[in-house]
Amino acid sequence: MSAVVASPVIAHVNLARGFRGGERQTELLIRELATLGFSQRLVARDSEPLIVRLANLDDLQRVTASGIVSATRALKGTALAHSHEGRGVQAVALAGRLKAIPYVITRRVTRPLKQNPITRSMYRRAACLVGLSRHISGQLETYAQRSDVRTIPSAHMPVEIDPARVRALRGAFGERPVIGHVGALVIRHKGQPMLIDIARERPQYTIVQDGAGEDEQALREQAAGLDNVVFTGHVDDVPNYLAAFDVFAFPSRFEGLGSTLLDAIARELPIIASDVDGIPDIIEHDRNGLLAAPDDLTAWLHRIDRLIEDRALRERFAHHNRDLLARYSAERMAKDYAALYSEILP
Repeated sequence: MSAVVASPVIAHVNLARGFRGGERQTELLIRELATLGFSQRLVARDSEPLIVRLANLDDLQRVTASGIVSATRALKGTALAHSHEGRGVQAVALAGRLKAIPYVITRRVTRPLKQNPITRSMYRRAACLVGLSRHISGQLETYAQRSDVRTIPSAHMPVEIDPARVRALRGAFGERPVIGHVGALVIRHKGQPMLIDIARERPQYTIVQDGAGEDEQALREQAAGLDNVVFTGHVDDVPNYLAAFDVFAFPSRFEGLGSTLLDAIARELPIIASDVDGIPDIIEHDRNGLLAAPDDLTAWLHRIDRLIEDRALRERFAHHNRDLLARYSAERMAKDYAALYSEILP
């Protein structure tokens, strides 16, 4: 009788707190790789949304870790480790040195990496580096002095909406055109004061901001006295909110890629976004959306007026985005990573 050979275990390390874009992408990848038959282990913090949300996934080994040392121990017996955020990089690199486990690093953000030999060594010794956008991949090539960096973009969420919920939201927002935004309320990153300035200049529009974060109170104070700004706090049913918007606005001051843009595209929403970093990988100005410099209020007002007033423009953007969307599916992302893993594993 032949022995059953266990398939190699891929370990995903994400030690972030909360649930933002990187955690959502980690979840999408793990779920899709499961459909491809991969044996997987998730190393994450106890009780954080990522590990809780994956509790119902059969055959996924879930291991909790409180920090880098415990995460490194949790990688014992795995064939390959995949870091999805900064603390995870230290854990997989340590496992690589102590246990000879090959590792992959996915970089999702554009902020500069530390200019010290230890951090640089972690990136140079990785089996592969992956950037979410061409901009991030270029940063990694320069930093690690490597020419083999891959670019694997994020994926959009599955589009599931509740028509009754969408009607209720739309009714609550009122009859004015709705300019919507989804993102953590962190001014230095997401640039939401622009949206409040737009609300002040264009009282005929309603601005809806979905999300919570460290700057929520400051933004609420900035919007004091305006009856056309709505703060929803954190929401779980993002697709329903997107379906209730007329335009999606994304005024980030820096952005690795902007996976929420993909969700807006999936809802065929007309988009205006900042012309920074990885965003132009998704939005090509005047082809499938509009771009503007961050904090350029005059440009943003002009472009939002165009999107609201020009139906033919909105339909043209939707047409191009239907063709684009297949490039950003969870299936495509998982197959790209599966091919990468196969190259690394013996």
